[in-house]
Amino acid sequence: PCPCFPTMRTHTMTMGALNLLCLVVATAAADVQALEEVTSVDLGTAGNFAILSKAGISTVPTSAITGDIGVSPLAAEAITGFTLIQDDTDRSRSTSVQVTGFAYAANYASPTPSTMTTAIGDMERAYTDAAGRTVAA
Repeated sequence: PCPCFPTMRTHTMTMGALNLLCLVVATAAADVQALEEVTSVDLGTAGNFAILSKAGISTVPTSAITGDIGVSPLAAEAITGFTLIQDDTDRSRSTSVQVTGFAYAANYASPTPSTMTTAIGDMERAYTDAAGRTVAA
């Protein structure tokens, strides 16, 4: 037994096995370093949305979404199946029993149109960034 760890046993290794072990450890360390150097994709303001779309959002009655949803450059009519309820005092967003958050569309009151334009632009930049990355072998 090993004096530092009485439950562990010592083993004799050949030089070949020791070299192989060192190679595996060195390779694993290099892989970890490579992973640490990968930067995340910056979503910008698009990261504020659980669902963000330029083509519309539809649902079925049993869905439950946590976070905000939004469409642009489309109008709120492109968000279907949610039974959106727009507050008369705040026309910049809607609510739905299926969404824990708010629904936004380009045709809602200011500042929503410019907010949505910015979020869609950020989404497109994030996609271009992610699509242009290569994965090291």
